[in-house]
Amino acid sequence: MAGGCTSGHSIVGIALGAKSSSVGTISFMLGRLAATWLPIALAGGIA
Repeated sequence: MAGGCTSGHSIVGIALGAKSSSVGTISFMLGRLAATWLPIALAGGIA
């Protein structure tokens, strides 16, 4: 795995036009959304 922080890879990689950084950033965002919304949905939603 690459060294460094997620935000650093996202900012610098996208600024340099690295395709892998764009894919990684989208993956990180989708993972965070799933980690946030999946438990809420499984618990029956927001009351």
